[in-house]
Amino acid sequence: MLKTLIRVRLRGLLDSMLNRRRGKAGTDGKKRLLLLAIVAIYCIAVFGFLFGSMFYIMREPFAMLGMDWLYFSMAAIMATMLCFFGSVFMTQSLIYEAKDNELLLSMPVRPSAIVGSRIIILLLLNMGFSLIILLPCGVVACMTGTVTVSGVITYVVCALLLPLLPSVLSCILGGVIALVTSRMRNKNIFSLILSLVFLGAYFTVCFNMQSYITKLVDNGAAIGAAVEKALPPFYAFGVAISEGNILQMLHFAAWCVIPFAIAVLLLARSFITIATAKRGASKPVYHAKRLQSSSVRWAMTKKELRRLLSSSSYMLNGCLGAVMAVAIAVLCAVKGKGILQSVANIYAGGADVTSFIMPFACLIECLTLSINIISAPSLSLEGKSFWLLQSAPVNAGDVLLPKAYMHMLIAMPAGLIASLIFVLVLPMTVPEIVLIFILPQALTAFMALFGVVMNLRFPRFDYSNETAVIKQSTSVTVTMFTGMGIVLLPMLLYILVLRKFMSMMTLMIIAAALLIAASAVLYDHLAHRSQAAYDALNQGG
Repeated sequence: MLKTLIRVRLRGLLDSMLNRRRGKAGTDGKKRLLLLAIVAIYCIAVFGFLFGSMFYIMREPFAMLGMDWLYFSMAAIMATMLCFFGSVFMTQSLIYEAKDNELLLSMPVRPSAIVGSRIIILLLLNMGFSLIILLPCGVVACMTGTVTVSGVITYVVCALLLPLLPSVLSCILGGVIALVTSRMRNKNIFSLILSLVFLGAYFTVCFNMQSYITKLVDNGAAIGAAVEKALPPFYAFGVAISEGNILQMLHFAAWCVIPFAIAVLLLARSFITIATAKRGASKPVYHAKRLQSSSVRWAMTKKELRRLLSSSSYMLNGCLGAVMAVAIAVLCAVKGKGILQSVANIYAGGADVTSFIMPFACLIECLTLSINIISAPSLSLEGKSFWLLQSAPVNAGDVLLPKAYMHMLIAMPAGLIASLIFVLVLPMTVPEIVLIFILPQALTAFMALFGVVMNLRFPRFDYSNETAVIKQSTSVTVTMFTGMGIVLLPMLLYILVLRKFMSMMTLMIIAAALLIAASAVLYDHLAHRSQAAYDALNQGG
């Protein structure tokens, strides 16, 4: 039964990522698989370069100090933090608040098998997160040091064991979060705030990574002593790999396996209590009041906004770009334009941006706004109730355009705030001021409309978890990477070719004009030419 549950969950995850219909292979399966492979290669290349550069800087100083083990220990600490931040909320929804708990308990399935299948999925997720850190760490170590058979064996074994540690931590904190939010009326807001705190900590580390590495190198001996005394699992991890020490590898294995086994045992024994616990805050009291009429599209837009606010996962993943745009602009106001150079150091290979401050600020704002995917999963999130919309006396434009309006109502004010802050703190000419307001807004309008068009083309109604639609559906993937490509490819083309023929301002004006024209075409399509595609949708989409 355990194998069956694992296979079902993995198949559901793959079907969600490939947008395959239940019970059908799907005619576009190969194309979507190719798209997924391209996205995976892109992510591996980006994160590999980012973390590989960081580890390359760290490797030599630690080797000179005779502290090779600390290099691997720091990698293990970073991998554990990434796994923990990336999986804690999934643990909450996967184990403590899963929607199919009661259904599975009504079947002849042992609680231990249910818990085991979910823990294994959690482990696979954490293994992916840890490889983002440990793979570049290992590659840099092979490039800059001597490779031994014992070192490779201990590295592989320890890398496979490491995800057990953050999985235990995620189970503990996930349970605490589930307990705290079980009686909250606005638990989505609480989850969103906690997620933003984690993200804030992550970006704080990213923006200050260079100074952290310098301090780490300068105080390597003191930090090494602290790790050895206060963090024995990570000390054992580093020594086992750097020396090929089997005894330390067994020591690390004990730190991973024993707490994990205890956590799984406790979850299995208490799973029935967890699954059947009564949850929910006190219900609000209805107060009679006069109804107010509004237009169909405004009423549908308000419905979309309520749907967005009802899901912390939707808010966090859909609106993250808006939050980042404002956050970077505020950092620029607080710390000055040097923060833009810090961003360039992280994501642009340290390119000097002092000679084109305004274009780079606009580029950052557009890039952050391009990862807003609020409208891209909005049609799929109608789920099993989609037939209600199709049976309502409204046309396709009245249903589809409000989903784009919702995106604009969230992202456009964030873009205006970010643009205003940049104008106030950065030196700009009048044409540059006008452009830094127009271009991000044009991009936002395009992304809002394009997301709905893609979701109309690649809908997904037969999902078991809305997170799969919000994070992994084809419409979201295509929309996000199209937006990023629209921002990055013209800049790359300008650097390689166009700078000989036009100025940066000219390129930005052309980009704004094209985005406005494309938005007009998409708006016309949704308003007047989408009825046939809308009517053809069904719950097996």
